[in-house]
Amino acid sequence: MASLHDVARLAGVSKSTVSRVMNDEYGVKEATKVKVRRAVEQCGYVVNQVAKDLKSNKTNLIGIIVPRVTSNAVSQGVDGLSRVFEESGKQVLLANSCQQAGKELQYLELFNQKRVEGIVMFATHIDDELVKAIKRSGAPVVLIGQDGSSHNIPSVIHDDYRVGYCAAEQLHQAGCRNVGFLGVQSDDIAVDQMRFEGFCKALNYLGLPVPAFHTQGQFSIDSGREEMAQLLRDNNKPDGVFCATDRIAIGAIQAIAAAGLAPGKDIKVIGVGNDEMASVVSPGLSTFDYAFEPAGSNAAKMLLEIIEQGRSQVAKLVLGFDWVQRKSC
Repeated sequence: MASLHDVARLAGVSKSTVSRVMNDEYGVKEATKVKVRRAVEQCGYVVNQVAKDLKSNKTNLIGIIVPRVTSNAVSQGVDGLSRVFEESGKQVLLANSCQQAGKELQYLELFNQKRVEGIVMFATHIDDELVKAIKRSGAPVVLIGQDGSSHNIPSVIHDDYRVGYCAAEQLHQAGCRNVGFLGVQSDDIAVDQMRFEGFCKALNYLGLPVPAFHTQGQFSIDSGREEMAQLLRDNNKPDGVFCATDRIAIGAIQAIAAAGLAPGKDIKVIGVGNDEMASVVSPGLSTFDYAFEPAGSNAAKMLLEIIEQGRSQVAKLVLGFDWVQRKSC
């Protein structure tokens, strides 16, 4: 394997000059740069990136921890992150925790061992163990999806309380009076707790009964179908259902149709996220369009600000949403 010495000898310059050219430093004549680059190509010299990183104390690596790679929110968010980091000369390392809290902690430690400059985590929960792990991290951490600002952890979140409130208003306007919520596990504060709390607050304001049910399933079509089917088997027939995610809502639509009822007529259904499947399911799913890609790009900018300046001017960024009405409500 060619060395720095081989390049210097072939180009007829010193090793320090080769190093300055490789690092694109100021003060080297253009003719010298051409000779060095030609010598690099002829030798097949490859920069020892590890040694270079150790010397500069920079790796240009960013760690990304996601709960699952099949999520529409995650895929759009990663697109937003990647674009900003690429423009900044950073490279991304992606880790999938498979919604296992233990793996999140392992990846936080692993990324620190890899000397990443920062970490973005698509969080599905906030607990003491996770907060302690983030505080121990040598690399700054920014959360997407959960509010860690009370623990001094910069966060980009969606307005989950308000989306629950608006969902109740939409069902009420559609004539629904007996409604319920298909949620996820309660440790997901944003997706389950905040959306449900906003939903209940609006129902109370509108003078409607408390939700007839609050199920806590998984982030999947199968889970939505099973939860809704069980409710119908138990003779719990609402006239409106608010679902924590679009995929849960699509499963609920399938279960309603399988029971011989008309989704969108007998039972109104609302989701969250504006998944690409929302427009092709029948009937089309009424939902709230979340800014998933801007969540990623804004989190990336926040992290870069911390890396470069030592702190972020923004502790928490709350993103809005748009109502997308289709045939299900």
